[in-house]
Amino acid sequence: MQVVVTRTYTAKQPDELSLQVADVVLVSQTVEDGWYEGERLRDGESGWFLSECAEPITCQATIERNMQRMDRLQGLETNV
Repeated sequence: MQVVVTRTYTAKQPDELSLQVADVVLVSQTVEDGWYEGERLRDGESGWFLSECAEPITCQATIERNMQRMDRLQGLETNV
């Protein structure tokens, strides 16, 4: 599942992920108490954040475009 951040989240613990509005996160795990674990697509950083700070992306075309963008960014990092 991919989500887009709608409200800034500042990490309070080392295992949390700080997020800015419009960040896209690939969610790998959800827990019932309102937390998501995921990877921020723009830089590959991972951690936990409150689910109330993000909304699911439901458009398949947008999801695919985000994954292509992530692949390109990771390719640039390996070529440096």
